[in-house]
Amino acid sequence: MLNHMHISYGYLFHKNLIFVKTDPKKIVNMTTCTLAKHFNSLLFGLLFIGFSHLATAQKPVLLEDFNFKTGEKYKRIKNLNSYLFASGDYVVSLKKDRKDIVVQRFALKDLKEDIKKRQTIEDKGDFQTAMLLGDKVVSFYTNGDKLYAQKIAFSKIVAEQPILVGSDKENITNDFGFKSTYGFDAGGRINKFGIKKSRDGSRVVVVFRIKTDDDRADKIGISVYSTSLAKIWSRKVTMPTASGRMEYEDFMVANNGDFYMTASVFNSKDADKNKMEATYNTVLYKITGDEKDIVESQLTLNGKSVTDAVIEENKGKVLIAGFYADNANKKESSGAFIAPVDNTGKISATKPANFPAEKVQQLLAEREARIAEGTQDKDEKMDFENLKVNEIVFSGSNVNIFGEQRYVEVFTTSSSSGSRTTYKYYYRDILALQMSDQGTINWMHLLPKDQIGAVGKRSMSYINLFKEGKHYLFYIDDFVNLKRSFAENPQRYYDGKKEFNYMTAYIINDNTGEVSKEAILTGSDIRNARLDNIELSKHASLSDGSRIFEVFDGKKNYLLVKVSYEK
Repeated sequence: MLNHMHISYGYLFHKNLIFVKTDPKKIVNMTTCTLAKHFNSLLFGLLFIGFSHLATAQKPVLLEDFNFKTGEKYKRIKNLNSYLFASGDYVVSLKKDRKDIVVQRFALKDLKEDIKKRQTIEDKGDFQTAMLLGDKVVSFYTNGDKLYAQKIAFSKIVAEQPILVGSDKENITNDFGFKSTYGFDAGGRINKFGIKKSRDGSRVVVVFRIKTDDDRADKIGISVYSTSLAKIWSRKVTMPTASGRMEYEDFMVANNGDFYMTASVFNSKDADKNKMEATYNTVLYKITGDEKDIVESQLTLNGKSVTDAVIEENKGKVLIAGFYADNANKKESSGAFIAPVDNTGKISATKPANFPAEKVQQLLAEREARIAEGTQDKDEKMDFENLKVNEIVFSGSNVNIFGEQRYVEVFTTSSSSGSRTTYKYYYRDILALQMSDQGTINWMHLLPKDQIGAVGKRSMSYINLFKEGKHYLFYIDDFVNLKRSFAENPQRYYDGKKEFNYMTAYIINDNTGEVSKEAILTGSDIRNARLDNIELSKHASLSDGSRIFEVFDGKKNYLLVKVSYEK
């Protein structure tokens, strides 16, 4: 009988005979008559085993550190921007369409929408962003040179009257000027106002710039609020440098309400502010509601220039961290640094560390091998080009810097009917490293990832969860890459293209730096939903580290998925 046989995938059909391997020393010979009698059952068995083998080969064992649950499907709502937030026993989804904002409320326990509590709010201006402040969702929009905030309740059909949180008698620029996207929603990059929360969520800052001629000192407006949007302090500050010589980089409001910002200050007026060619220094500014003077401090890196840096806070201590390049080759980052800031707002020390030479040589050799075998184009960007800081994670006295190679390409085509501009968004390799408080690199990894899209960030990039001494870097990827080594070129993942995809994670041991790659879930695990449309960065976070995502089934429905740490 078939179920007693050892089946080989090397079976052979030939005219009137079929040979089936049952034993190394024994072959069963079936005549045409016998074949006709047993063909259906035999073929079914062979196909069953073959497809079972194929399914097992394609679907890996999912990582046991996490489990997941899904809610009920609900009809898709077309939108331009969507956000998810969780607080208490509820999850709220905000969807901004062309004219209104649709608010959906879900029970956290079963991820099921309460249809009776669905709400449509009139869009009264130019929508900017939304964030969780305290126990309310707050939607921000502009009307002319004024910024308004509107609180939305989680459990009740309540949207409070908008509150004015940003304005000035002078003309406000259309672009608030900061190049960094660290720590806030940057979906619409050209905004009049920058809005960001403190690390503990107790403060929120609103920043804008006054229209200023290049040869005049720049002016910025700063307003700091509590989570209830009660104003703590507000100032308009004249900067110590002419507008034409400054390019704002990152900004932060500390837990105590103090404001910090960095800027690249060019040695001479440069209309293009081209960092590849011009000479510049990175300067830190501290501004408070009490002191009139601006505290100014320069970040010193002899023979080097900062390529990307962010400001963070840990237990009341402010720190700048990021990447730098040698002045002889600003195109590629060559190391990382940390720069602690003292209580007065001055940089107390700058601690740089070049990327380990052995690691750099290894990566270069692997790149050359891929080019030689034809799996990588020689014109692709170098490993350390266009590096941006994504997140800073503190573990004891160590500083973990998580970066990414990301950039945008712009294409303009002209015809008799006019010109058309399109964009390609690239989110590529992850750079993960740990620096000690002395400024040495404990471990470093360049983790392969190759994502491309045409409509912004969406399902691309990655998010980090630090749990039980491990960093879990979640991202969406093509299933082919699960079995590829770190030295191989990854199969390109296309945002919005329906393929067989996984939510995957790089897992890094914080203490040793040991790294592995594991599958977290697939579309088939969550009722055949499509992972290529998930807004990965716009998830809802719970206090236990669980993440809630909204996914699309590729037809007419959405559903919520909760991924929880269970180890």
